[in-house]
Amino acid sequence: MPPDAPAPGWRERARLLAADLLVFDTRRLGWVLALRTLIGLLVPLVLARWLDMPSLIWVGIGAYLLAIGDSMDDGDRHQKLRLAIGALLGGLALATGVLAGASLPLAVAGMLFWGLLTGLMGVYGNAFATMSLPIAWAYAELGLPGSNHSLSHAFHLGGLFALGGGLTLVLTLALRFGGPHGRVKAQVAACYRAAADYFEPKGPHGAISPETRVRSAIAEARRMASQTRGAAQASSRANQRHLVLIEMADRLFSLTGAFLEEGRTPPPLFREAALAIASALEGKAPEADLRGLMTALDAHAAGAQPAFGTSALENRMERELSHALHILLGDAAPALPLAQPAPSARLSQILAPLIQNLDWNSVVARHALRFAVVAAVAVMIFWVFPKPFGYWVPLTVTVILKPYAGMTLARAVQRLAGTTAGILVGMALMPLLPTPALQLFVVAIAFFWMMAVLPFNYSLAIFFLSAGLIPFEHVLTPGLGLDVGPMRLLATGIGAALALVGGHLLWPTFERRNLPGLLRASVSSMAAYADFVLNAAEGRTDVAAAEAARRRAGLDTTNLQAALQRAMTEIGGEPGAMQATIRASTALQQLSRTLNALMNAAPALARQPAALTPFRTAFASALAGLGTGAPRTSTKTLRAALPAEATGEDTFLGRELERLTSEFEMLRDALAALAQPVFSASGETPAPGKAVTKA
Repeated sequence: MPPDAPAPGWRERARLLAADLLVFDTRRLGWVLALRTLIGLLVPLVLARWLDMPSLIWVGIGAYLLAIGDSMDDGDRHQKLRLAIGALLGGLALATGVLAGASLPLAVAGMLFWGLLTGLMGVYGNAFATMSLPIAWAYAELGLPGSNHSLSHAFHLGGLFALGGGLTLVLTLALRFGGPHGRVKAQVAACYRAAADYFEPKGPHGAISPETRVRSAIAEARRMASQTRGAAQASSRANQRHLVLIEMADRLFSLTGAFLEEGRTPPPLFREAALAIASALEGKAPEADLRGLMTALDAHAAGAQPAFGTSALENRMERELSHALHILLGDAAPALPLAQPAPSARLSQILAPLIQNLDWNSVVARHALRFAVVAAVAVMIFWVFPKPFGYWVPLTVTVILKPYAGMTLARAVQRLAGTTAGILVGMALMPLLPTPALQLFVVAIAFFWMMAVLPFNYSLAIFFLSAGLIPFEHVLTPGLGLDVGPMRLLATGIGAALALVGGHLLWPTFERRNLPGLLRASVSSMAAYADFVLNAAEGRTDVAAAEAARRRAGLDTTNLQAALQRAMTEIGGEPGAMQATIRASTALQQLSRTLNALMNAAPALARQPAALTPFRTAFASALAGLGTGAPRTSTKTLRAALPAEATGEDTFLGRELERLTSEFEMLRDALAALAQPVFSASGETPAPGKAVTKA
């Protein structure tokens, strides 16, 4: 969003909420996840009919639900542990649900317990938060609606559910197309695709900029690669290569940002080479094509390199791309040490995140309590809702209610839109499906596509789920009336209303309250990076420390912009403060690009250093002061500190220092527009350089 954009109103919020409904990216389709989920569901269903053992259906349902819980961060080194925990706790939750279903007080008490437990699983990250959902579903969706509440029946169903989890684990280990590093390779490929699209963005949605998309892809690739490291040295060579390619993508991003500062078009072969690297990581690029492209890049980069400017940047970009192709083709070894085995975690280390979050100020702790209370109220409504569809009320609450109020609103919109469209399609299909075989065929197609699109579009996934559930309910319960669709839609609406009310009234956490802290962190890290850059232009710098400062500043800015995007969908808030924060975020992004341009030109600038010390001291101090509430420095003071040889815009250094000064002024004015209580308000701020994740 440009700095002079109008304050976000309800139209902008509606546009942002609707934008996610239309996302479709063929490169992010979860083919492997969809395939193993479908096998895990259909094999027990077919065996149940073939062997006349209806109880095997519970194995398929358990495998299906736990595969949904495993849809986040598929393939990291904790995946087997998550699946084992999901299977065991899910089986236990199902057993207790069967027993508690005998009376309403027991059902509510059980939901409070399981809601609190599963809500707290978010302290271990988004993947564990996602895995907590099938555990809650096992209690509310599978256990409570039953009519047989005997102890033997409870343990029997719980064991079958856990067996389904074992089936999902076996399929996960067996179906690993692309090897154990398949997910990391896909994410590294996403980095290069994002870099290729950086020059020709399709248009940012709200506050999210093209720079944020690239940085987010790189940060996610680093996180996934670090999680995959260490199990055994023999398997770490591939990950070693991925780590090098991620760092090269990061350097390319920095060079590209500096290139864009000059308003230039993409260098020859840049987009083609970046997309070729992504395709090679995905196993889709012929070696001959890659070698031809590499030869062309080497030939073009072999020419004379100017001191600095866009020609030098273009030359360095070509060399980086060529080096990446050399590594992919095995012509060059990545210059990184092998990863060492990760140390085993002690019990105290495992419990530490949980203990640290047992505090009222913890977002996860408040969410867990809110989740338990609202889900318990949903169980009360389920108790009087027409059977057998009442379980959709608590189920809807569990999937819509999120730690932040804005996320809850977005998920409610996605759930309602996907459910409504899917039910209408499912009901329209039923007259065309007179036999169970046809119904099961449509279910297989719908559920396959549900899992394929789940990694990137929740509303589309719910559309396929809802369309498939209509015939699936008829497969499980022959002779079921056509009212299953309207009743499910009614239950979903009630659950969504409960989640929205609970998310906004019971100890709500609003993303906008974190913005002041994130803004302070971004300003502070940008000031530190500016100090390194201006030192480098004078020939004094620690390359490793400067690179770390650049990464930290970039990640803090990305966290700010991502949180700002989510905050813009929240109900309430001060439009003026939001507008000023958007302007500050834009100014920080522009500062980052200018500093990157100076950093890339620093080796050439250092050969004829200007007397930058007065300006460096004044600029870094003034920028840091913006984040601490210190008296605001005027741009006149900064311009007075410029060296004589860097005044005006007739030199590269002069242009870039003038841009820094103007961007500082934009940031200063944006922060001045924020009311002091807003900017100084305490917020839950992550440590500098840490990626923000949301359960």
